[in-house]
Amino acid sequence: MCHTGGCCILRRNRAGRRMTLSTQTTAPYPSLARACTVVLILFATAVLAYTDRQVLSLLVDPIRHDLHISDTQMSLLLGTAFAAIYGVAGVPLGFLADRTSRRNLIVAGVLIWSVGTLMCAVAPSFAMLFVGRVVVGLGEAVLSPAAISLISDTFEPKRRGLAVGTFFTGIAVGIGGSILIGGGVLDLVRDGLFAATPVAHWAQWRLVLLAVGLPSMLWALLLLVIKEPVRRHDQVFEENLPPAAGQNSLFPILRRMAPVFLVVAVASMVDNAVGAWAPSLLIRQFGMDPAKVGVELGLLLMLGYGGGMLAGGALADRFAIWRGRNGKIELCCLAVVATLPAAVMINSHSASGVMFAVPIYFALSAVVTASGLSAILDATPNRMRGRAMAISFFLNVAIGAGFGPTAVALAGDHVFGPGAGLGPAISFTVVVSYLLAALVLAAAIRTRRS
Repeated sequence: MCHTGGCCILRRNRAGRRMTLSTQTTAPYPSLARACTVVLILFATAVLAYTDRQVLSLLVDPIRHDLHISDTQMSLLLGTAFAAIYGVAGVPLGFLADRTSRRNLIVAGVLIWSVGTLMCAVAPSFAMLFVGRVVVGLGEAVLSPAAISLISDTFEPKRRGLAVGTFFTGIAVGIGGSILIGGGVLDLVRDGLFAATPVAHWAQWRLVLLAVGLPSMLWALLLLVIKEPVRRHDQVFEENLPPAAGQNSLFPILRRMAPVFLVVAVASMVDNAVGAWAPSLLIRQFGMDPAKVGVELGLLLMLGYGGGMLAGGALADRFAIWRGRNGKIELCCLAVVATLPAAVMINSHSASGVMFAVPIYFALSAVVTASGLSAILDATPNRMRGRAMAISFFLNVAIGAGFGPTAVALAGDHVFGPGAGLGPAISFTVVVSYLLAALVLAAAIRTRRS
């Protein structure tokens, strides 16, 4: 029976479970060429967002020196300042993404986070730099829920998974790309990018933020070529689920998928911890040049995390066919366990060992994120995905960006001591966090099987 006023199609998946596809909107989808253009623009926007967000990790030591701040204060700039507003604003913006123009929301978000990055460039103190990071978080809070909702209405169901996966890969590439782009910009600044300008006397870290923030404002104009798609109310749900889970209420889905939401948030926490402090580990402990770290580590992270996200999406589909409804969650759990050896290897005694371990860790962690988010999307009706992703990304930032970098600083100060360096603190944070995540997922899988 159809409850949406449209039509229903009954199907069976390959595991033999009855599935219902309900659709209310019959307007044609955009052409494939236009749809691909949209997802590629959003892919690039995700890379740009992560550049504005993460470039600060390359500039830790000069900012500390100029503004006379501690590692703990720096960790607040890398994490909590951004996460505070992202966590508060993300869920309301997710509701807006389900109700208003998603294209316009994304344009506004890009402009706001660009202004925040420029505020950071001119900040005279820790307090003002903190405020600038808060503004960056406000702008970026809208991107993922609005983009995923927009993509879901741009691609027909048989192509939607790959499209959403491509956007998530943009986020993955953005983590490594932010360091790569930041390192390249730092090289350009050193070579005299602003030599003939009134700001030539500024500190290099300020010029890097200026060079990153200004192009972001221009990118907002390109986003205007995206046309807001017709909203579609198709959904897929299993016949034996409670009606509310497939119709009007998000709460049964949140309750049933809570362990997966939590583990994806833990993955975000350890990703933020490693991403924020790995450059400083290479710079401080092994004396590597910041620009070289940015280019080399950034390229490796792009390949590792981006490749891991694509592979994770493909493996998630395979596991769903092979193992049924628990397949994607089982893959998520296996990937969590697989990250542990790579996490231990980050505490290497050589720069080459760290450069090897960090991208391996990110590749495996990307599988955790890809399989977990894919499981969440499978369990969520299309018209609720903006809200579901907003809640997931709220948790990712509240737990991940908010606590990840600070967890490493606290472990370094209170568990190992300042003389131990960053390596033991990073490895400790990842291993403890993912061990707890593995226990949560294992318990959830046992419960679902029973």
